[in-house]
Amino acid sequence: MKNLTRYLLFFSFTLGVSGAWAQTQMSLRESVDAALKNNLTLRESQIQSEGNNAELQRVKSLQYPKMSFGLGQDLRIGRSIDRFTNAYIEEVYSTNGFGFDASVLLFNGFQVRNQIQQNVLLREAGLKNIEATRNLVTINVIQAYLQVLASQELVEVAKQQVETSKAQVNRVTKMVEAGIVGQAEYFLIKSQMANDEFALVTVQNTLKTNRLLLFQLMNQMPTNSITFKPIADEVNIYKLEDGFVNQLYDQALANFPTVKRAELQLQSFNNLLKATKANVMPYISLSASYGAFYSTSNKAENYLQQINGTRNGSLSLNFSVPILGRLQNSPRIAAVKVQQQLTENTLNTAKLQLRQAIEQSFQAFDAASERYKVASEQLSVNEENVKAVESKINAGTVNSVEYVLAKTNYDRARSNLVQAKYEVLLQQKILDFYKDGEWKIN
Repeated sequence: MKNLTRYLLFFSFTLGVSGAWAQTQMSLRESVDAALKNNLTLRESQIQSEGNNAELQRVKSLQYPKMSFGLGQDLRIGRSIDRFTNAYIEEVYSTNGFGFDASVLLFNGFQVRNQIQQNVLLREAGLKNIEATRNLVTINVIQAYLQVLASQELVEVAKQQVETSKAQVNRVTKMVEAGIVGQAEYFLIKSQMANDEFALVTVQNTLKTNRLLLFQLMNQMPTNSITFKPIADEVNIYKLEDGFVNQLYDQALANFPTVKRAELQLQSFNNLLKATKANVMPYISLSASYGAFYSTSNKAENYLQQINGTRNGSLSLNFSVPILGRLQNSPRIAAVKVQQQLTENTLNTAKLQLRQAIEQSFQAFDAASERYKVASEQLSVNEENVKAVESKINAGTVNSVEYVLAKTNYDRARSNLVQAKYEVLLQQKILDFYKDGEWKIN
């Protein structure tokens, strides 16, 4: 029995050590990279971009010549026309031959050229869509990552609060046993410890929820073997001028992918409109053909003689002008113009949303900075107050009610500071993104 107990203890210790060594730490950069690698929406936008590139290559091929070479062999039975004499014959004979055909488009109202330019713009818009999707994934991961870090700090704060409450319960218990304080103050301290324990469970559950969200954004199975590394960024509190929003908006317009995507899509409709109008323009093409054949009905000449004697070719210039196409092109042009107007409205909406987002981030950063400064001062004051009250309660010169009030204010101040710090960090990153047009993650 003793050997079994030793074995179980050794096995448990081994598992604990191996679990500790197996635990890995992910940074913000690694979390973002994992999310970008596994995100299905981003993959969909990449596939759509590949489709845009394939469509561009297809349209480009319309400007190249068409060439074909063919061989044929047939057997004729019964009454038919002799290919040499054009007279009716009634016999079994066979023929074979070859032919070469080529044609090239010379002019069709620059329709192909406009289609190519349209698809070039759509391909670039697809690349901007990938960038916009990448940015959306990145900001979601950054926000979730900072929430996890904030929850981790709040858990540590809550644990320290519980330990402090336990220490005070032990002190008050000794005072009660010594007759210095009454049972009422003992139960008040016990109540405070119960509240702190409840707060600890609450923030621990919040941490689990935030970790789950982050793992889902990375499209990975949640695991306790992964911890998340604190970021090295420091909180920078500075006052933003009123003209900052306009300056930042002008900078963001030049490189913000959502706006650039809408601009490229709008430009593509200009080319689509020209290509649609070209359906009523003249069509000019050049074609050529060359061929020869052999027939067993011609007994006077051998194969090479027949091939040489039946050589024929042609070169033709084709010109056509559409006169009436069932009045279908006018509705097509009208439909393109409607889509163009919708895209222009999409562009204006993207610009409006960008400006509103910058204004909201500006105000959020300003408010978070004020809360951080106030929370820092609040924590400093309440920390000194708790120290003073603890020294008095240890000396027995203050009641527990005053201690509970001081500790509650101190705990609230610590939580407020943690939340304000990560809110400032998030808004700093968002404003830097609008300014630089890209996420800078260490």
